[in-house]
Amino acid sequence: MQKGECKLCLEHKELCRESHIIPRFMYKHITGDNNELVFIGAQRATHKFNSEYEGNILCEDCDSGLIGKLDDYFAKFINGEFPSVIQPRFERMDNRDIIVRENDPHYDYNRFKLFLLSLLWRASISSRPMFGQIKLPPEVEEDLRQRLLKHLPGEPDLYPCFIHLPPITTDQAGKTGFHTFYMPTMSPIYMEKGDLRMCEFIIEGVHYYFIISRPSNMNIEPAVSKNKLTLAFSTIEDQNKLIDQIVAYAKSHKRK
Repeated sequence: MQKGECKLCLEHKELCRESHIIPRFMYKHITGDNNELVFIGAQRATHKFNSEYEGNILCEDCDSGLIGKLDDYFAKFINGEFPSVIQPRFERMDNRDIIVRENDPHYDYNRFKLFLLSLLWRASISSRPMFGQIKLPPEVEEDLRQRLLKHLPGEPDLYPCFIHLPPITTDQAGKTGFHTFYMPTMSPIYMEKGDLRMCEFIIEGVHYYFIISRPSNMNIEPAVSKNKLTLAFSTIEDQNKLIDQIVAYAKSHKRK
């Protein structure tokens, strides 16, 4: 192992050869013929036998310890590995179907929010081409680092997070669920409009939105709050537009 300064704890230690920027467990349906992962990246579609990772950025204590524990909790939560205690409820809000998990004893706001913030921070410190757009202001990047190190997710309206799931569809056999066609993965993007600054990650059709800053008069209700998790479903129209963008992008970036 190479020695150097860990980007999280800032201590001089032996550094990991592979630190995942986006954990592999978040990819389930984008494997190719040889079980490799397929990405629509910043340059072109690529095939890999591992998810996006980078070497020599984190020490073992931070990679497997601090961040690894957040990854492990999030993986178990979204994969339903905790015993079922309450049933989520379905509602309609702003002409969009949503699913609400409220007062779930297995929903730990601190760990859930910190995991999401860790994705944002990891993408910002990465030099991988896939995360080329996610370069946060230095003060934001440092604040996120401190929050991860001290286990301080902050209030829900600080770096508020929103999550949109893929649309639920019915196949020809009458089976209802998520269809892999509507589950693309793309390079995260950074967007600005006036005083609104946000980042969007699209991982297997799941959209993760992070508001970095916003106008003072902009009222929001974060999807990730202390006692409630609200997940919206994308519409088929939304995902079709995304698929069209991917197809157009792929045609203009064919391998030579």
